[in-house]
Amino acid sequence: MKPRTGLALALAATAAFLIACSGDAPGPSPPPTTGWVNPAPADRPGPQIVVDGTATWRTDHIGCAEMVTDHGQKLRLVGQVATDHERAVFEGAPAQERVRITGYTFDPLANATVCGSGIPFVAEKVESRPIR
Repeated sequence: MKPRTGLALALAATAAFLIACSGDAPGPSPPPTTGWVNPAPADRPGPQIVVDGTATWRTDHIGCAEMVTDHGQKLRLVGQVATDHERAVFEGAPAQERVRITGYTFDPLANATVCGSGIPFVAEKVESRPIR
């Protein structure tokens, strides 16, 4: 056996071992589910979190979806996912529903809108939840 062939076989065996063992490695941990949402600091977005509550996709102002968390906090839902849910209302989706939303907050003072009060929350993922 040539030295290069032996090295190639050793590398292939090592790669196969690493691939087989990597299946047991834990993936990234899911974002925490929180009961209370804190505004993000002024200089950066907040961490990714999961929040349960009732979302109202269609309000008096277009683009002003909102959520009241299970703890009574009001969030302004923004981002493409919120916009997609708002548009879906025009196609027959519910205007209001219980949801679990994964996303993050960002600086409320730098993002004033006609939507009024509430912590701005970028919705990245929305899951419908049954009414308790």
